[in-house]
Order: sequence, then C-alpha cells, then structure tokens
Amino acid sequence: MQHKRLAGLTASVLLLTSGCSGDEDAADTTASTSPTVAASTSATTETPDVAPYIDIVSGTVDVDEVNEQTGQKDFTIAFVLADSAGSCTATWGGTKAINDSTVQAAIAKITALDGDTVVSTGGATGTYLESVCAADELATAYASALDAAGSNALDVDIEQTITAATVTQALSTLQADRGTAITLTVPVGGTVLGLTDTSTALLQSAKDAGLDVTVNAMTMNFTEEDDWGTSMTTATEAVVADVKSVWTDLSDTEAYAMLGVTPMIGVNDTGPITETSDAQTLLDYAEEKGLGFVRFWSVNRDNGDCATGEVEAACSGITQDAYAFTKLFVDFSK
Repeated sequence: MQHKRLAGLTASVLLLTSGCSGDEDAADTTASTSPTVAASTSATTETPDVAPYIDIVSGTVDVDEVNEQTGQKDFTIAFVLADSAGSCTATWGGTKAINDSTVQAAIAKITALDGDTVVSTGGATGTYLESVCAADELATAYASALDAAGSNALDVDIEQTITAATVTQALSTLQADRGTAITLTVPVGGTVLGLTDTSTALLQSAKDAGLDVTVNAMTMNFTEEDDWGTSMTTATEAVVADVKSVWTDLSDTEAYAMLGVTPMIGVNDTGPITETSDAQTLLDYAEEKGLGFVRFWSVNRDNGDCATGEVEAACSGITQDAYAFTKLFVDFSK
C-alpha cells in the first residue's frame, strides 16, 4: 500500500537526472477530442510516495500492463514544454496538444486505477515554458496542463537556465489559487557538491517566496565514487545539507521528509550504471532516513530489450527482467 504525502508538509527537493528528455519531433498542437479526465478541482493535492516517470509523449508504456505486472498505479508524466514555435502554449513534449487524445487515454487509465498523476514540466531538452512565459502566463500554462491531466500535483524539472524569480512567482500564484502540490526537481552535481549553485539559488527563491515545496534530487549522471548505489546515497546526504542551508530551521528529520530521490535506471548518460542492486541500496537508504518520496527515470526504460550497455529511451541498456525496477520501487514505505 502506498502512502500519500500532503503538500502542506515542509519543503522538499526532488532531483531528476539530465537523462530525462522529451520528444523533439515537429509539434502537432491542434486540440483533439479526448476521453474525460477528472477535473483538477476534484483532484487530490498530494505528492505520491512512489510515482515513477513516464515519457507520456512516446506512447511506449501501457499503464494497465504496468499495473497488472507490478501493482504500481501512481505516475509522473513528462514533459510539458512550450510549443514548437516557442510560444507560451503548454504542450506535451512540444509535439502534442495539451489535450491530445492519445495522452488523455493514458491518463484516463491512471484515473481508472484510482491512481494519482503528477504533471512534470521541463526536462533535459526542448523549449521550456519557464523560459518563454512571463510569470502570469506561466501560472496559466501550468494550470492548463494540470487541468488537462485532472491533477493538482506539479513537478517542475529545471535542467536549463531560467529566471528563478519568474518561476517562483508563477508557482506562488498557482499555489495560492488552487493549493497545488509542487515539487522542484533539480540535478545533483556529485557526492561532495550535492546541488549545483543554480539549483540552490532556485530553492532559495522558492523559500523567499514562501512556497510550500518538496525537492526531488536527480541522483544520476555524476561521477561515481565507490559503488554506484553508495555514491547515490552519499550524494543525497550532500543534498540534505544543501536543503538545510536554505531552510535553516529544519531538523534532520524534516529535511529528509521534504526530499525525494530519482535515479536513472540502467545506463546513465555519463557512464554510471544503475543495476537493481544499486536501486535497492538507494531505496533502503530512503526508507531508513524517512525520505518523502521516490521516483525513477523511466518506466519506458524498465525492460531488458537492449542489453547493449548504451543509453536508450525505450530500454535500460542492461540485462534485466521486465519492470524489475518498478517492482522494487512500488514497495517503498517511508
């Protein structure tokens, strides 16, 4: 059974790896007829304890099959970007309208499972809404994406240069208007560095704005020290110190509780390889320390269809059973 964490808890940071990416094909952002998805006003304002990422644009994941094989029902769907013209219009991956019928059908499956959907913006590539929208426009774009997904949980994955004040102003409007659960997903720079200066500045901006956030640390794509599982836990400890340097009144327990971790399963972009044993090391650490949530990139890659040792979007690059990582993560309990 998965537990839920209310947005009203103290801020926490979730890091996604730079391995996370969206589809960059030519955009077709024309509105299309779509299945009914629950209105955001009735959606729960919570961040699920376990919500692995799905590249929803690719269409390579059958939510029903994943649930049947693993029991997982909550997912983070990625990525919402500006349209192909670079205007402040929310789209899926810059290629599909925000109410695209194929994406809506996948979301409807999550809803039918009584699962929660977290909407993720940004990622490693593409044109960010956060880069082209003014603050009031950005708040509106965020709301349109949440409404389309029947969600009130937003994951803002920042891996490019943005103006922090614009983002936090938009998020402040969004949270004031609808009580949205907000996660800031940021890269981890290493076992000693923790968060980059840019990511720390974003967190400081969120704190100064009075935002209630969680932090998602992307434990991926940094230099490996010791074994990779231990490297990810050591890096997370450095992130905890960074979080406490921003929210200085947090106890250790509170800092851990507002933090999530997101590894990249299988072959990482910069060389490290996350085997199931490494993921288990990270999950054991997360449970021991009382981290607020866990995710991974991505369900699309959670199979052994390409044990080549190369980075692929639709497979992990290692020898593994189908959904081996999802089966590990679904049992996380804080």
